[in-house]
Amino acid sequence: MGVGNQQQHLREHPQHGSALALGLAIALALELPGVRAQSAPEPPAADGSEAAASADRFTPYTPYGRQFALLSEELTRYRALAAGDEWHPLDSGPPLAPGMRDSRVRQLRTLLMQYGDYALDDHTGPATRADEYDKRLQQAVRRFQRRHGLKEDALVDDRTRARLNVDPAERARTLAANLHRWRNMPKELGPRYILVNIPDFSLRLMHRGQEEYRMRVVVGKPKHMTPQLATRMTRVIFNPIWRVPRNIAVRELLPKGSASLTADGYRLVNHSGRRVPFTARNIAATRLGSVSLQQKGGPGNALGRVKFVIPNREAIFLHDTNSKHLFQRSQRAFSHGCIRLEKPLEFARMMLREQNNWSEHRVERALNSSRTRGIELKVPIPVYITYWTAWVDEEGLLQFRPDIYEQDRPEHAGDSADTNDSGSG
Repeated sequence: MGVGNQQQHLREHPQHGSALALGLAIALALELPGVRAQSAPEPPAADGSEAAASADRFTPYTPYGRQFALLSEELTRYRALAAGDEWHPLDSGPPLAPGMRDSRVRQLRTLLMQYGDYALDDHTGPATRADEYDKRLQQAVRRFQRRHGLKEDALVDDRTRARLNVDPAERARTLAANLHRWRNMPKELGPRYILVNIPDFSLRLMHRGQEEYRMRVVVGKPKHMTPQLATRMTRVIFNPIWRVPRNIAVRELLPKGSASLTADGYRLVNHSGRRVPFTARNIAATRLGSVSLQQKGGPGNALGRVKFVIPNREAIFLHDTNSKHLFQRSQRAFSHGCIRLEKPLEFARMMLREQNNWSEHRVERALNSSRTRGIELKVPIPVYITYWTAWVDEEGLLQFRPDIYEQDRPEHAGDSADTNDSGSG
């Protein structure tokens, strides 16, 4: 059964619905805590044979096995497409827009048939010219764009054409790499958990396999990669103090000068927690690590109004940001490794209401306070920071995202991204 038929399958077999939904959601999970690059299995074969051969380790009657089977099926399909001679990329040229007539429309329709986005048996009505960009083809293009995280405008511009022209052999390698990471995911995620997918730039709150909440996130730059983690959210901190990582302090902030730093709320603090002046000696001590640079909580703080603590070795956390405009971009790898949230205050309200059973009045009182305050979550919630460039979503659609950290290459498969500046924001 192809991925494009999953919705029909759910309608015909409703008893499978909850298990499939859970499986689709947890397909975005990760390795067990502590299972990192140094203990990862050997990378998979470039052709995906290792991942396909592992499919029989998962029973198809569990959510894990069902998702693994769906991805394995897609791997087989893409390997077959790569082995044949029917696939051909879309020729270059001006953008293809709805209503146009162009010889390349035939190529476009054929490609979308091969990818499963355009099915002849899905459509009825009068036939149109083969070179006409009609409504049927528009629907298929929008579906393809949705599966690849693109703007669903039905315009086949350079960006959409680039995704259409990804060689099936490369897609097979992507699927194999994700199946390999799949094998290292936790066996139990819990009934309620937070799921961050780095290549998708998204955070999702899941409850019993159903998405309760979603928002955009900003993740680490390729040179400051956000690591893959399995941890828990334990605290919410309002008006957090930013303890600037040494590398950021030395390379980016201290060269600005003490006057500029002081105006922005920065101060030097020694190991005893006492504030010390911006002298040459103390600045040199910052480079050695015996003095740290901190920014007080409040307006203008780099972490914004709220920070969410998720204990881990890399000192990665989730937080607010003053750079709200970045959430309007489709590619959002701009941080030093930490995860910036699109709707942090709304998320804080949700965590305190549901994890601490706080009333609306108590939540608003905490939000409106101007002092730095940390609140322990009575019921910590699991957090999984994942790296999935291919997965099957709840609608049964095979999703692809760009490999922003180049982790799908055979030499990197199974690795965790850990080259970030800790606590960097």
